[in-house]
Amino acid sequence: MNKNIVISLVIVAVLAVGGYFLYQGINRPASVLNDNQAQNQPVNQESTPTDENQPNDTQTVMASKTYEVIYTDSGYSPSTITIKEGDTVIFKNQSNGGIWTASAMHPTHVIYSGTSLQQHCPDLSNTAFDQCKNEGPGTSWPFTFSKKGTWGYHNHASAGKFGKVIVE
Repeated sequence: MNKNIVISLVIVAVLAVGGYFLYQGINRPASVLNDNQAQNQPVNQESTPTDENQPNDTQTVMASKTYEVIYTDSGYSPSTITIKEGDTVIFKNQSNGGIWTASAMHPTHVIYSGTSLQQHCPDLSNTAFDQCKNEGPGTSWPFTFSKKGTWGYHNHASAGKFGKVIVE
């Protein structure tokens, strides 16, 4: 057999085999896991992808939680709470007076946001950990903590009432 024919046949065979494996890799769904892989993946049960062609982030994203801190005439309860970054705390006013929850230090509210009361109020984006207004009994105010740390706060309307949120 001619040497050029043999080389041509080998090249065709290599291309055919390579093409077959390339075709198999392209048509295999990336989301298919064998049984062992599927058992070791954390899954967030609360969300599902709406489009099968979109990446499935529900396997790695954990749901944030919401906590309540009740404000009464005696102060905040619990006065210290430990949460995770991205969790929300709802401050509920069950007192007979007003509440204006704000980060330490009174009266500037600088610690969480790095900006003063005059610079961040009104806090339309809700990122300064400052309610920015005094509200009456029966009201509530949610705040989502996006920074890790220990964050002291107080009732600006009654500065002797304070608490602490520890964000891990």
